[in-house]
Amino acid sequence: MTIYDIAKMAGVSASSVSRVINGKPGVKRETREKIEMLLKKYHYAPDENARSLVTQTSRTIGILTDDITATRQNEGTTRIEYELLRNGYFCFVKYIGDGEDAIEQGASDLAKRRVEGALFLGVSFRKKEEVTRAVRRYLRNVPVVLVHQTERSELDNVYCVGADEKKGFIRCVEYMAAKGRKNLALLLDENRQSASIIKDGFETGVRQIPHVRGWIYSGTPASTDGGARAASRVLNEHPDIDGLICAQDLIAIGAMNELQDRGIRVPDDISVMGEDNSAFCEVCRPKLTSMDTMLSMSTLMSARMLLDLLAGREQSHKITLEMEIVERATT
Repeated sequence: MTIYDIAKMAGVSASSVSRVINGKPGVKRETREKIEMLLKKYHYAPDENARSLVTQTSRTIGILTDDITATRQNEGTTRIEYELLRNGYFCFVKYIGDGEDAIEQGASDLAKRRVEGALFLGVSFRKKEEVTRAVRRYLRNVPVVLVHQTERSELDNVYCVGADEKKGFIRCVEYMAAKGRKNLALLLDENRQSASIIKDGFETGVRQIPHVRGWIYSGTPASTDGGARAASRVLNEHPDIDGLICAQDLIAIGAMNELQDRGIRVPDDISVMGEDNSAFCEVCRPKLTSMDTMLSMSTLMSARMLLDLLAGREQSHKITLEMEIVERATT
């Protein structure tokens, strides 16, 4: 069914049908109602490719991601795609890799697709100078949203939605202290892009509470084995430790396994908490207390922010969420 078929059945010109489809004036009410009835009856759907040639719009949103193996990041990408598709946009997802010019090449690829907007998802996009250079060169005329980021760009067309990681780890220390824990260790995963932010949050929290002491163990592999080895080292070096804050749920579960193998009770002797609030928290025993990084919320809010921007609605350039501690049985 084409626009010309509808026009013939309605006894009008194809331009009249086009005006109705695109919500433009210039068609009498009776004629408009007749055309709308025919469009609905025959389930007419406009050819988006043909429409884009006329309107010079692609209805395409570009998504750059830097990790295709991380479960939570893939979930975030899927959530963004669903929200955009639900609102009539197509998605072009590009994995940027880890080369020196990866961000710039990714932005270039989006520009070639004539995207109307873009979302950048991943820790690589915390490289402010590289992101600014890439956007200024290739995407300066479209809105760009940095997902799960909190540092505002100098560019007017760049927006960010993310959680305050430093404040989140301050709250973790405060939470452990409220549980009566005085000797805390932070197990920080290796190659963490936000390592300095997490350390700052932990150290700030420890300084603010006079009776609490804290030690940081960096370079912990983000695995149960890594968590077990790090916990073993902590116990050997600080046998009076009574609280473990782990910057990954898998690290926390590995640490908890080591404690249980040594006959140390969780949480009676040592409290343990993770970060990410992943599905692993519910399947381990005891169930793991974890800090929710709000990735699910920030991805959804990022998609909706971009949709608002494309619709011409003003948005704040920076939205910062607070991480939440989800309490379970390990604390």
